[in-house]
Amino acid sequence: MKLSEQKRLALIDAAIEEFTQFGFHAANMDRVCERAGTSKRTLYRHFVSKERLFVEVIDALVAQPHDSGFVYQPQHSIGEQLHHYLSMKIEVLYQQIGLNVIRMIIGEFIRDPSLTQQYLSLMGAKDPALSAWLDAAIQDKKLIDKDTTQMARTLMNLFHGQFLWPQLLAAVELPDAKQQQQIIDEIVRVFVMSYAAP
Repeated sequence: MKLSEQKRLALIDAAIEEFTQFGFHAANMDRVCERAGTSKRTLYRHFVSKERLFVEVIDALVAQPHDSGFVYQPQHSIGEQLHHYLSMKIEVLYQQIGLNVIRMIIGEFIRDPSLTQQYLSLMGAKDPALSAWLDAAIQDKKLIDKDTTQMARTLMNLFHGQFLWPQLLAAVELPDAKQQQQIIDEIVRVFVMSYAAP
């Protein structure tokens, strides 16, 4: 790995700590540089603004390689594969990212809607692994031939409606491992009933 890429990753790691601890508006770029062991000049060479760094931090958190290995497997049922995918999503949501970080991000989006637009333009609001999986399942005649963007949105809305929004907005306790599996079973059942090929 090149030195410049090492510095960029160090800055992102430092910024994750800074933004998580202080939020976007109170975050200090001098502290980010100090944590990363770089200069401000290096920071702004990689990220043109504090806003861009924040967006890149969110991208780094969301795009961690948690979906690697999620590819369509015709020998397994649609339900089994979706169950595995959503279990990975729970791991990312509750373990890798954490609700406190998500709460901070959403708070900053509410405070500064322009950050939301930058984030959505960067992310495209699409999970490439899920999109490729849906395309493959349609090709294999296991799912009906529908708009995969809408199918992915439906699945993730079901997921977030059970595992994210109640915990963030209504302070609902995190489901335990058994409850998680039961909820995933229900999400998969609803999705498969809607989109399974006849």
